[in-house]
This record gives sequence, C-alpha cells and structure tokens, in this order.
Amino acid sequence: MSMATSRELANWGRWGDDDQLGALNLITPEGRRAALGAPRSGKLYSLGLPVQSEYLPPVPYRVPSQRLALTNQTDMPMWNTIGEQMGVPSPGTGANEDVLITSTHNGTHMDALCHVYHEGRMYNGFPADSSSTLNGAHFNSIDKIDGIAGRAVLLDVATHLGVPWLDPRVKIDSALLEETRSAQGNDVLPGDVLLIRTGWMDFLHSGEQPDTSYYGGYGQAGIGLDAVDFIDRHEISVVGADNSAVECLPCDERYQSVHVELLVKRGIHLLEHLDLRALSADKVHECFLVVAPLKIVGGTGSPINPIAIA
Repeated sequence: MSMATSRELANWGRWGDDDQLGALNLITPEGRRAALGAPRSGKLYSLGLPVQSEYLPPVPYRVPSQRLALTNQTDMPMWNTIGEQMGVPSPGTGANEDVLITSTHNGTHMDALCHVYHEGRMYNGFPADSSSTLNGAHFNSIDKIDGIAGRAVLLDVATHLGVPWLDPRVKIDSALLEETRSAQGNDVLPGDVLLIRTGWMDFLHSGEQPDTSYYGGYGQAGIGLDAVDFIDRHEISVVGADNSAVECLPCDERYQSVHVELLVKRGIHLLEHLDLRALSADKVHECFLVVAPLKIVGGTGSPINPIAIA
C-alpha cells in the first residue's frame, strides 16, 4: 500500500470539525466560473441510465427498481368527481402519475459521505451509530449537498489501452491514470471531478456473458488503493466511474478499501454506474458537469442524472 493510502484521517478537520461537504469544498465559485469555459460545442450528454429493473447485476439486499402506476385513465370517475366538486367539470380530462420504488444505490447514483463507515466512524469523525433505520443518517447525508457544478475530466482508460472494456481482473493504479491523462493531453486541476471509463457499461450492453470463474461473474475492473495517490496529488473533488463501485471488484486488499479511503478518510463523494459511452465515442475528455442529487433527508445516496456539456 502507498504512503497516501496509509495516511489516516486525511481530510478530517481540514474544513472545520462540523464540515459535512468534504472535498466538495475544493469546488470554489472561482473554479465554477472558470469551468464554464470548458464546453466547446455546447453539446449535452446525459450520463444517467434509464431507471428500470434491467441491465444491472442484482445485489441481493437491494430492491430492483419498480415504476408502478398510481393513476391513469381507469381513474376517470375520480377525476370527474374532483372536477365537479371544484365547480369546473371537465369530462375526459385526467392525469397519469407514478410511484417509484428503488434503492438509492440502484442505477446511476451518488454515494453520500455517510454511505460507508470504518472503525465506528464516518467522514470527519461523526459516529456511525448516529444513523438509524427510522431517521436515516444524522450526519453526512445526501440532503447536505445542494449539487455539484464544475469541470470534469474523463480518463478513458479502456480506449487508451485499445480495448472496448477492461478485463475484470484489471486493477487501475496511479501510473495507468497518469499514463491515460498524458496520452489524452488533459490537465487535471484542483477541484476537478474525475470520471474514469473502464468500459464495463459497454460490456453490460454487449450481451456477452461474464466470466463466472472469477468472483462468481461479478468481477469488475476499477481503481485500486494505489490510485488514491493520483486523486490526492490532483486534489480531486469527486470521483465517478462507469462500473458498480468505482473501485475494483473484488476490492483491493480488504472490503470497501477504496470507499474507506475516499468517502470516509477524504470526504470524496462517489458517482457510480455512469454511462460514459457517448462521451467516449465523441472523444470528449473535458466538460462542464452538473450533478443534482435528490434532497433525501437522512439519505445515504441518491439517484442522479448527471449532465455533461462539452
């Protein structure tokens, strides 16, 4: 393990003992204004997956996303009654509404800093037992985040290595990230959002079957512990990837190792299951990125539809 990843409590207290934003503090108003100059074409890219129950590997304890009809044309008698009660009857006019049932960590989503704890503590030393099933997380919850808007850099590792997707056994380290950055010719600035493409989303939609001999077919390429050096060196604010955990699966050295280093120790939010295929196809390596998580009070994460403007 590198010196950076062995450093304890890397950002605890850096922005005050009560801070619950973590490395988002690195995205300054001045940085946002400068980032507005990143787009060249003005083309908009949605990095979010459709909210549905397909195309993602099941996690046993997470409920598959379900959209259920709340109202539709079969409720016309109710709509007619409401219109009559309001004194403005309008036969034939109604409304369609839905109910959405989903885990906050299904599909394209953002991890709150309370998502992972280590040795009884979450980011900035807040106690893990301050979170409850009834009220959710008291500290570091997703509702503390107004949103993310700033410069993002895509390191397209799969394309750099000349493959449609990385072998699931690949553990991305700092050297490979730096090699990709250099080959693309991108600067990575303090406060940037780092996006990493492994190609896993392409594999998922290819129809090819996973290698069940490796981690039961759930193996995925991602960053290992050594990659934290690169993130530290460039003072990254947020890390996102097109795989399920940002980090490699199985985890490097120990369970949730990179989540602990980034979420818990550094206060770096994670974006998972990003759809980076269109950015890769258009060779967009720099963009203005907007991420708006739902303000779920006490929430450990939120579904997101990140918008990149290139």
